[in-house]
Amino acid sequence: MSRPVSRCVPLWVPLLLIVWSGPVQAQVFETVGVRALGMGGAFVAVADDATANYWNPAGLPDVFFSAVLDVQRIDTRLDPDPTRRVGTSNLTTFASLATPSLGLSYYRLRSWQVDRVTGNGIAEDNTAALTSLVTHHAGITMVQPFGPGLTVATVVKAVRGTSALGSGSGAAPIRALLDQTSGLMGRSTTSFDLDVGVMFGVGPVKVGLVGRNLREPEFDVTDGPAVRLRRQVRAGLAVRPTESLVVAVDIDLDTTPAPAGPRRAIAVGAEQWLGWIVVRAGGRVNMKDDDPELVGALGVSVEMLSGVWLDGQATGGRDDGDRGWGISTRVGL
Repeated sequence: MSRPVSRCVPLWVPLLLIVWSGPVQAQVFETVGVRALGMGGAFVAVADDATANYWNPAGLPDVFFSAVLDVQRIDTRLDPDPTRRVGTSNLTTFASLATPSLGLSYYRLRSWQVDRVTGNGIAEDNTAALTSLVTHHAGITMVQPFGPGLTVATVVKAVRGTSALGSGSGAAPIRALLDQTSGLMGRSTTSFDLDVGVMFGVGPVKVGLVGRNLREPEFDVTDGPAVRLRRQVRAGLAVRPTESLVVAVDIDLDTTPAPAGPRRAIAVGAEQWLGWIVVRAGGRVNMKDDDPELVGALGVSVEMLSGVWLDGQATGGRDDGDRGWGISTRVGL
C-alpha cells in the first residue's frame, strides 16, 4: 500500500509543470472501446455499436439498439534509463446506450503520470513529480441525417475534471509511484463540451470524421496552472469487402501534446466474423515519433447468448509504447 500523499505541494512542482513539454495530463484518443482498440484504434468509420457515442456519434444510424459496459487499462513506459524513468497509466470505465437517433453515454478517464527529475536545477535529485487528472463525461448524442448516406451528430457533454499535483521519491518503483499518484487529492471543476461526428457511406465504403473536446474545457489546479483537455480531430475510412469482414484506417488530423512528446497516430485494423466468434487485429504508430514503432493489438468477441457479446482485447508495444487490456459486455448491434 502506498503511503498517503500530502495535500501540500512543494513550490517547485508548478514550475516543473511549466518546464515540461506539453500538458502532461493529456488524455489520448485510444482509451475507450474494446472493439476499437482490438483493431488498433481504427474505428472512426466503423462505429456501429454504442461506443459510437465516443468514436464517432454519426455512426448511430447503423445501430438498431446497442448497450456497452467497457473497462480499459492502457499503460505507457517512457525512457528506459532507470534513473529518469517516467510512466503513465490510464484506466477507463465506459457505459453507453445507443439507438439510431439518440445516444446516452458516461465515462470516467483516470490518467496518472510520474516523471523523475534529476539534476536539472529545478528539484533535488531523485525526485518524482506526480500528476493526476480524472475526468467524468456525461453526454447526450443527437443525430441529424442529411440526405442519402450522410449523417452529422453532436454530443453535448458535462465534463467534471479533478487535477492534482504531488511529489514522491525518485528511488521508488514506477508502479508504487503510480499507485501514490492515484491517491492525490485535487480541485474539481465542471465544464460543458461538444463532440461532433460526420459519416458518409456509399455501398461497402464509409468515411468518417470526428472532433472531440471541441471547447477544450479547462480544470483548475491548486497551486498550479489550469489543465486543458486538448481538441482531437480524427478521420477514418472503412471498407467491407464481404458482409463478414471490415478493414479500416484512421489518422489523426492534429497533433496532441503528450508526456513522450507530440502524438499523431495512424491506425490500421480489421475485424472478421466467424459465426458466434469475431476476431480482430490491428496496430498504430505515432507519426511524430523520431523512431516510430508499431503498437499491435488483438481482440476477440464471443456471443454468449443471442445478441449478448463478451469482448476482450490486448495491446502491446515496445518498452516505451502503449500496453494494456480491456474487457466489455455488449448487447445488440
